[in-house]
Amino acid sequence: MEDISLIVMQLKNRQTQIDRKINQLIDQNLDPFPFERLDKGKKLIELIQKALQSIESEKLIEAGMHIKELEMEDLKIEL
Repeated sequence: MEDISLIVMQLKNRQTQIDRKINQLIDQNLDPFPFERLDKGKKLIELIQKALQSIESEKLIEAGMHIKELEMEDLKIEL
């Protein structure tokens, strides 16, 4: 159970980091605007939320699949 709580903590920390980065991108108002980076950040947050929901529902295999998707998007989670 301790491993799961560490994974949850890592996922929440990553979500906070991604939220901050998205807000920075929006605040910088770059030209041309980096829509692809913004879209990737939103996708990562969506996958993190799905993984957290699966863990809360004790669907650990499903959570593992979401974490694998995150890794495929180059977001590393230490297991």
